Amino acid sequence: MSAKPFVWRTLFALVAVCFIGARHWLPLLPLLWAGLVFYGLCFLLYLKAFLISLTRNRRVTADLLVATVMAVSLMSGQYLSGALVAWFISMGLAVSFYMIERSRKKMQALISNREKTARVMDEGGEVREVPIEAVAENDVVIVPMGEMVPVDGEIIEGDASLDEAVITGEPYRVYKRTGGQVLSGAVNCNGQIKVRALKPGNRSFMYALAANIAESLKHKPRTEQKAEIFVQFFISGVILYALGYLFLSGFSSGDWQQAMIRMAAITAVACPCAWALAVPTAFAAALSGLGRKGVLARGGIPLEQAGLARHVVLDKTGTLTLTRPKVAQVLTMDIDPDRMLALAAAVERGFHHPIAMEIVDYARTKNAQKLNASGYAYLPGLGVKARVDHTEVVLGSAETLDSLGVILPGEVSINGRSIWVAADKEAVGVIGIADELRKSAEGVGRRFKAMGISSVCLATGDREAGEARRVAQKIGADNWHWAMGPEEKTDLVTRLANTGGVIMIGDGINDAAAMAAANVGVAVGAHQAELSVRAADIVVLNEDAALLPRLVATGRRLRRVIQINYAWAVLFNLTGIGLASAGLLSPWAAALLHHVSSVFVVANSARLALR
Repeated sequence: MSAKPFVWRTLFALVAVCFIGARHWLPLLPLLWAGLVFYGLCFLLYLKAFLISLTRNRRVTADLLVATVMAVSLMSGQYLSGALVAWFISMGLAVSFYMIERSRKKMQALISNREKTARVMDEGGEVREVPIEAVAENDVVIVPMGEMVPVDGEIIEGDASLDEAVITGEPYRVYKRTGGQVLSGAVNCNGQIKVRALKPGNRSFMYALAANIAESLKHKPRTEQKAEIFVQFFISGVILYALGYLFLSGFSSGDWQQAMIRMAAITAVACPCAWALAVPTAFAAALSGLGRKGVLARGGIPLEQAGLARHVVLDKTGTLTLTRPKVAQVLTMDIDPDRMLALAAAVERGFHHPIAMEIVDYARTKNAQKLNASGYAYLPGLGVKARVDHTEVVLGSAETLDSLGVILPGEVSINGRSIWVAADKEAVGVIGIADELRKSAEGVGRRFKAMGISSVCLATGDREAGEARRVAQKIGADNWHWAMGPEEKTDLVTRLANTGGVIMIGDGINDAAAMAAANVGVAVGAHQAELSVRAADIVVLNEDAALLPRLVATGRRLRRVIQINYAWAVLFNLTGIGLASAGLLSPWAAALLHHVSSVFVVANSARLALR
């Protein structure tokens, strides 16, 4: 709901309070007339809102009780009481919905409008920009350096280093040559390439994933608003009670004026300001507190859901790690370690891949001898080679070296990704490359567990089991999964959801579908991928993993505050109705106590903004 309707009601009620209040000190009748005009405008806005809700949604809302208070106060001559009630309710709701609206607008602003078009080159060599869905199969698309590949296709001209981290979870760039296939969503990091579309733009990986996310969001579970249902019965009951009291008291005593004043007191003290403010003020305070720490949420319901969660699923690449390779371990086989590092660095100097640059830097810090190499070449899959001092040196994965006939030693334990080194088809060493963990992510799984979360699971698209195991152990996850695509992550979240609420935390396109399927989706880093932000309920802007457990803690505190607010509202309303029925409260006193109740709720909720 927008804050705008409540702003108008607040203004009209405030002007009415000012004019009617001034009439008590200045005996000028025009002041009362002016106040009653704005009083009437505010009343009509509440009445209109109630009738729209009743006819369209078949719901009785608090608008009815506010309108009733204003009508009875008007008939009994208690104009100021009615105006004060309308002003306080309107102001509280306007502030609350403004806070929620502001948070949602900030999240919407993160969803960029770039990469919605593709540069298609026709047979004459002319390039035109068209919507991605207008790209046809076999169209040739130009992808300049720094831009996202808009379609699934095959490179027909040029070589490029592609960042596929947000799609596959692989932390490092992948080199693709002419003839290589690319997926939409990958970012071209160097050089311009021409891609022939293998399927229409509206059937590409990105479009299909966006459609799945939209469908998941339609069926995403939301908290049942039991309190709202209770309020509907409460409002109807208060109206019936007040009307019954009016007629019984009026007929029995014959003093209809006094009966109407007491009815005004009953409706004034029972007007559910505390009920109306219990949830919105708590939501607004929680959103404000998190907003100062760089966390945005689409509202309070995702925070409530986070407080109920039993499972947490964490992506690795970019979420917990910096996607920055670091040499974590070096093992050699019958060769001097410095010699092995010198051979590896000599080969990697011919390439600009992040892993290559890290190996060269590491060899430099170890004062390894600088050797010359020639005949640099990429190997199919994950590997490179060159000749160093008449020796053919190959660096690559175990699978790459195995395909070249290199026999690898068994039972070698490596921390992180294994880069094997072979000289003249003989394995001479292995270098363990680790994706550097964010300092704030150290032990984050253990912090979740300490809060009572049943299971913490690491789910990464990284194809290295050793790297997944290393990060899972560092953060304190219960289990880990690797080489997971969007469908596998979504299936995992769905399975866990059968045994309790799930929070899915990620940063890439391959996390978006799982975020949409989870009870709460959390995107870490606003710059990563539009689809992940679009699918997320909560965005952690500053990529601080230490804030993730705080979301659960805030959700639990939010639920406790709301429960206290509702308990107070029940106690206060029942007590107030009893006192008003006994004639112990005038409409003025009822309005005053009513405001005290509301102030308590607002003050109790404000605690969420202070932590």
